[in-house]
Amino acid sequence: MCSEIENCEGPDAAETVFFGGGTPSLVAPESLEEIFAALHSRFTFTNPEITIEANPDDVDAALASAWRSIGVNRISLGVQSFNDAALHYLGRRHDAARAHRACEIVRERFENWSLDLIFGAPPVSAWEETLRTCVELAPPHVSAYGLTYEEGTPFGKRKSEAVDEETSLTMYRQARAALTDYARYEISNFARPGCECRHNLVYWRNEEYAGFGPGAYSYVNRVRARNATKTDEYLSAPGKKDETLHLSDREIRVETVIQYLRLRAGLRNRAYLERFGNTVREDFGVVIDGLIRRGLIAEDGDGIRPTELGFELNNEIGLALV
Repeated sequence: MCSEIENCEGPDAAETVFFGGGTPSLVAPESLEEIFAALHSRFTFTNPEITIEANPDDVDAALASAWRSIGVNRISLGVQSFNDAALHYLGRRHDAARAHRACEIVRERFENWSLDLIFGAPPVSAWEETLRTCVELAPPHVSAYGLTYEEGTPFGKRKSEAVDEETSLTMYRQARAALTDYARYEISNFARPGCECRHNLVYWRNEEYAGFGPGAYSYVNRVRARNATKTDEYLSAPGKKDETLHLSDREIRVETVIQYLRLRAGLRNRAYLERFGNTVREDFGVVIDGLIRRGLIAEDGDGIRPTELGFELNNEIGLALV
C-alpha cells in the first residue's frame, strides 16, 4: 500500500483520509503509522479530517489512544444496532453491551465520532430502542442506512426475509424523528453543526479522490478506476487497475447533479456554473421542470435541492437525470 501511495499520479493536496472497507480496526497501529508516513510523504495536508472505521469488538482504551496519538481525529463506529437479536441476524461479532462500551471509550477520546446504524434487521420493534440509545450517547454524527440484500453476498440468498418498502420507509422516518437535534445533511446522514463528514462530502460533490488497497476505487483526471480486488494480484502489482472508465463531460455533469441532490443543501447555481461554464438549467432544464412537477425537488433563486419526497424517493431523481 505504501508503494501504491508513493507512485500515485494526480494532485498533491489532500483534505481528508478515510480508512474504510473491510475491518481497518484490525490493522496494528504500527502499520497505520507506516501508511501515515507514506501519505504525508506523497500529499500535502492542511487541517485534515482523518477517519478510521472500527468494529466495536476491536475497540479498547489502548487502541483508541494509539489511534489518536498517530493522528486519527475521527472514528466511525459500526455499531449497527443496540439489540442482541438484530446483531445476531446481521452476523456481527459484538453484542449490545460491547457496542455501548465501545461508544464510551471512543467519546472519551475523540470529539468527532460517528455512530453507524442499520435498520431493517429483525426484530423491527428493536429499531426504536436502538435510536433511543443512540440519542443518549449523543455522537456528533449518525449514519442510518437500510439493510440491503446484495446479490453475490450471503444476504443475497436471504432476500425473501427483507422488510417491505413501507416498513423500511417507516423506520427511516423514525430515525428522522428521533434525530431532530441533528441536521440531516444527506439522505441517511445526520450531524451536529460542523461535524458533517468532510470525506463523504467529497463523494457527494463528485470531486476527486484517490483510493489505495485491494478493490479501492479512485476518481482522478476524469477517470474512475478500481484496483485489483484479489489480494494476491494486488500484492504482485500494487495500484494495477482491473477496471478503468474514462468519463465524458456529459457523464460528469449528470453524476454531479445526481450526487448533489443527495444533499439537503442541494446544488447551488454558482457552484455548477463555476465548475462547468453553463447553468444547471441550461444543461438539465427539462428534467428539472419534470422533477419539480413530481414534487421531488424544489428550486429557489440560488439553486435546486431535494424535497422530503425527493429524499425518500431519491433514486427517482437519478433515474430521471440519467
